[in-house]
Amino acid sequence: MQTIISAGSPILLSIPEVAWLLGVDQPHVCRLIRVGMLPVVRRRSRVLVPTHVLAHLADDTSEGVSP
Repeated sequence: MQTIISAGSPILLSIPEVAWLLGVDQPHVCRLIRVGMLPVVRRRSRVLVPTHVLAHLADDTSEGVSP
């Protein structure tokens, strides 16, 4: 997986953005959130995923630990 977080990246990402970065569909991201594998931040009616979570997820998968 290539680097998905850079200096100019937003701090929080929407579900469609996370799905695109991970290469999965949106319902899969929602399942990961529902079972607690992806922590979220709720802003008004939006559900957002912190970018640092994706960075840790990318580190874990590069070390051979599957999510």
